[in-house]
Amino acid sequence: MIFLKKILKTSWSLFLIFLITFLFTLIIDFFFGKKILELTDKFWIKTEFYGKIKRINHDIYHHGLKANVKMENVKGFEGYYTFCTDNHGFRYKCDHTERGKNFDYAFMGDSFTEGSSVSYEESFVGIFEKATEKRVANLGVVSYAPKIYLSKLNYYLEKGYTFNHVIIPIDISDLYDDDVSYRLKKNYVVEDNFERGEKLKIRRFLRKNFPFTNFYLFVIKNLNEVGYNPDNISAEKPTFHKDALLKSKWTYSTDNIIDGYWSSVESAQKEMIKTMSKLYELLSKKNIPLSIVVYPWPQQLENDDKNSKQVLMWREFCEKKCENFIDLFPFFFKEKEKNGFLATYKKYYWWNDIHFNNEGNKEVAKEILKYLR
Repeated sequence: MIFLKKILKTSWSLFLIFLITFLFTLIIDFFFGKKILELTDKFWIKTEFYGKIKRINHDIYHHGLKANVKMENVKGFEGYYTFCTDNHGFRYKCDHTERGKNFDYAFMGDSFTEGSSVSYEESFVGIFEKATEKRVANLGVVSYAPKIYLSKLNYYLEKGYTFNHVIIPIDISDLYDDDVSYRLKKNYVVEDNFERGEKLKIRRFLRKNFPFTNFYLFVIKNLNEVGYNPDNISAEKPTFHKDALLKSKWTYSTDNIIDGYWSSVESAQKEMIKTMSKLYELLSKKNIPLSIVVYPWPQQLENDDKNSKQVLMWREFCEKKCENFIDLFPFFFKEKEKNGFLATYKKYYWWNDIHFNNEGNKEVAKEILKYLR
């Protein structure tokens, strides 16, 4: 009995210590959380997972890149790379002079277009620019989707920027992100789609009032879910982030309702086509041609998704609306048929990730240049 009392007393003491520490941490976070994150930027700047120094929120098109960023020795999936932007906040080579508002080509897309874990010169946009010797604007930023494509293009066109041709490498994740992550309001303003789901409301509350707690729960936690491990490079099979599996599932699943999506696949497709049709109309009024590029994720190669819903949807869209429909699926599936999935994956993608490595970026640029040199 005495022993049991001691255990209860000790447990109660530990609980009080934990509770006091937790409450004290929340108080510190509430008053000083933003300052703490600014200090931790000096560490997290060297990772792919957090980068307030290079990224900004935007009142119109949700988020973007800061202007005149120059970051060297940024740690990527394999080795280090440079990350720089120009005076407009467009991803660009580090050694450059100030650029004007007139461009021959504008690339719009997500992290694939921004260039994940590669320097600008090694990204398919940078390779395209060097080969064509044209003025190229890379408007692509991580986590973009059609609603942001439309909003951002409209924003810069209204600001007097000119683009003679717009190229959109449209991503497989765009359907999920457009459905779940964003909503498009009047005047092309893009906001977080927070009205659906209590979890997202909680996250918004945490991000606003307890930023460091939010950072720990939703950013550091994700480091353990990303899957990348340089010591695992020789493994027989890659391990993908659960989001990659979720966001690509719609293309090869026969299910119209997929757990984790808010709308049916068919409904989300219609909504995305509606948004891209508005984008086409915006460009058409200014006589700006549109080209769309589609490419497979590793999941499409692994699941033999050769005649993907992604390809079929955008091929049909482009029949009357696009200058070019550039389908990269045949190239990568030909490589898979010749060398097998694993060899193809290792050659063109970062291990345990969905993004193209240096070799993958070269091939994407090469295929685009066949149409647009």
